[in-house]
Amino acid sequence: MDAFTLKKIEFDAVRQILSRFCACALGKKAALAITPSSHLATVEQGLEQTSQMLEAVRDAGLPPFGGITDIHEAMGRAKPGGASRCEDFTQIADTLEGAWHCRSFLAALPEELDELHTLARSLGDFSNEIQAIRTIIGPQNEVRDDASKHLLTIRRELAETTRELHEVIHSYLRRPEVRKLLTTTSIMLHGDRYVLPVRADHRGRLPGVVHRASNTGTTLFVEPNASVELNNKLVTLHDHERQEIDKLLTELAVKLLAREKAIFQTLGALTKLDLLSAKAQYANQFDMVRPIVREGGVFACSQARHPLLDFARWKDQREGGGDQENRSVVPIDIRLGSDFDILVITGSNTGGKTVAMKTAALLATMAQSGLLIPARRGAKLPLFREIMMDVGDEQSLEQSLSTFGGHIERLKAILRQADRHSLVLLDELGSGTDPDEGGAIGQAVLDALGRTGCLAMVSTHISILKAYAMNHERVDNGSVEFDTQTLSPTYHLRIGTPGESHAITVAEKLGLPGRITDDARKHLGQRGQQFRRAMRRTGKARQIAEEARANADAAKVHAETQAETYEDKLDDVRKLKDEFTTFLHHISALKPGDKIWVPAAKKHGHLARLELHKQVALVNIGSLQLEVPLADMMPDLGRHDVRHELNQLHTRAEEQANQAAGDRDKAARLLAEAKTLEQQKRQQARQFDMWLNAIARVKVGDLAPIARKPGRGKVVEVNFPALRATIELEGGKIIQLPLQDLHPQTGPFAPGGEGTKKNASRQGKGNKKAAVRHRDPKSKSAKKDRRALLDTSPGEKVFVVPFQTAATLVRIDEDKNKATVLRGAFEIQVALSDLEPVGYQKEKRTP
Repeated sequence: MDAFTLKKIEFDAVRQILSRFCACALGKKAALAITPSSHLATVEQGLEQTSQMLEAVRDAGLPPFGGITDIHEAMGRAKPGGASRCEDFTQIADTLEGAWHCRSFLAALPEELDELHTLARSLGDFSNEIQAIRTIIGPQNEVRDDASKHLLTIRRELAETTRELHEVIHSYLRRPEVRKLLTTTSIMLHGDRYVLPVRADHRGRLPGVVHRASNTGTTLFVEPNASVELNNKLVTLHDHERQEIDKLLTELAVKLLAREKAIFQTLGALTKLDLLSAKAQYANQFDMVRPIVREGGVFACSQARHPLLDFARWKDQREGGGDQENRSVVPIDIRLGSDFDILVITGSNTGGKTVAMKTAALLATMAQSGLLIPARRGAKLPLFREIMMDVGDEQSLEQSLSTFGGHIERLKAILRQADRHSLVLLDELGSGTDPDEGGAIGQAVLDALGRTGCLAMVSTHISILKAYAMNHERVDNGSVEFDTQTLSPTYHLRIGTPGESHAITVAEKLGLPGRITDDARKHLGQRGQQFRRAMRRTGKARQIAEEARANADAAKVHAETQAETYEDKLDDVRKLKDEFTTFLHHISALKPGDKIWVPAAKKHGHLARLELHKQVALVNIGSLQLEVPLADMMPDLGRHDVRHELNQLHTRAEEQANQAAGDRDKAARLLAEAKTLEQQKRQQARQFDMWLNAIARVKVGDLAPIARKPGRGKVVEVNFPALRATIELEGGKIIQLPLQDLHPQTGPFAPGGEGTKKNASRQGKGNKKAAVRHRDPKSKSAKKDRRALLDTSPGEKVFVVPFQTAATLVRIDEDKNKATVLRGAFEIQVALSDLEPVGYQKEKRTP
């Protein structure tokens, strides 16, 4: 892409911002060198990778880049004969270990993030090499004593010889006749040898080897004869130590050399991962979106923000300095390639025309570099092979050309390269010369751009180019608003509205005498004034149309966002349904005495009973009985051990069925019950699907059925994450209901339920399949039943009216008008008015 344009739109500044989000030198270097691609597949892959990384960062956090550095130079030294250092190997081991942590992080991400899983496979496993380095190099970047047996032996001899040498040489210092020969009573090191500082006038009085004299000649450095042999041994041992260390480091270098290609491949993957992580953090920090990039598509970005202005405002807020008001970023709507290809932007100086063009160029460049862009969701961009810009008073000093000449040279290059895959941005077209001739040249340039079929944005002050835009197809006017009261630009880009320079108005506001400004307006000429009035009228109509279009686009994006969010919520509901159905199958297969795993105790126990009203299971573990939340028993469907457990449950059910096969009557009854249960399950599934479809169609403002009096209410809000709905009843009362109480499929308020005339007539005819109504606790029969029930002892059978089934009474809470009954392993809490003693109930039914 055009290097001059990248410089002028300050893409380097975007690179610098991106590099701030990198975790290590590998990513920073790559961030400062990113370039836009003109290949659609590359661009789409880059955007997909950034989008997936953004999702990973939001859900799982940042990749673990701890310990990772740029080890290219260290690898260059860590070769046989390459002057390697312990620090190099430590740095290599830390980086390779960090790469493995990053691989583990990526591998744990959801499977749909396939680009990141592909990247994970490029991060190699270097556990053997890491272990080899850690075995030889210690934490303080030194070769470990136990790196080899030979080195351990050498260092032990070194320690012993050094101790002996210190003992011998210190024995000299303890002798008075020797101490008076010395300039100072301290041991010194000359090279690898320990020496004593003897005064020059006592030369020869201390037997030994004189190594040298001091610079003043007053001191001689003498190695006593008694320590010469030990010093020689010490020097030899140090040589052996260095040889052994060189051998060990060479062995490490050979190991790394064998995996050099894989290591550099991993470094490349780490560089890409760090860069992707930086792109994701950059996008997350500034609320960026993924644009839709297509060959030959349109340029349509709503609420686009200049990324550098966005960053400057963020930096000021973060540092707490600067003028916050002046740093506010005004988003603009940019459109090209739909109803027009060339946009001619006019208006006052410092009004943001250049900023608007640079925003367009930066957004396209960022997208083609794999970066998300600061704009509203739904942004669309064409794939540009070239983005070319001529901006400001650019001139060629080498050729001594004027400002106008510099623009002409740049224009020649642009028109020579531009085609239908190009974006051309021309700032102040026609400036630098006579306005009439500049206008003529500007029109010719617009003609040439139109013939190339490129997309272009052109800023100018020349009025004839405004008229050109009004009179030519595929060309339109645009302007950046200017507040004549505050004499400052608003930076809002208005498409379809030509701008004015407001020079006379500004001069008047600044105090130029009214007589002069009045004369200036007269000098504009009648034709010029008529032209401006016509432009204002046209501009006002276009402004209304553009605002309507912008509102429609915003509404469309909002609707699409809501639809996607709603679909996500429905998917969550469906997943919850599937998981809950499996959970119910799992629970329904349990019976007292079954073996149960208790996560809190990390032990197995045996089921005593289920208390559904408390959502717990009572489990016996030895002599203890624990309450286990049912949620802890819900199976993890992705685990192999749970699938195995479910298979065992199915196998157990089959074994029980086989055992019952010999009993014909029992088998027939079980078959009948199974059919009934299957019908109930199908009915429940149908009801759930009906409810799900009904919920999917709910809109705010609908009058929807609800599972309580008066049976209908106006929908105010549906909160899917909380599974609740806000309903307005008759009279304006607002209530909140569980989501399952909206569009009930069963019960008195369901379509055709007990609350309808149709069902009432069925009940009147003795329809046995009609749903059983909860009885009025104030009725005479209910009061009579209550007295009989209170006389019933725990353990006796009672009849549960709503469920039309018998159960065992566990306890009665008269104050709360509740009773707890046991049906199989299920403990249920019901109202007293819905219970009858079994004997009393049969007596009542006897003719």
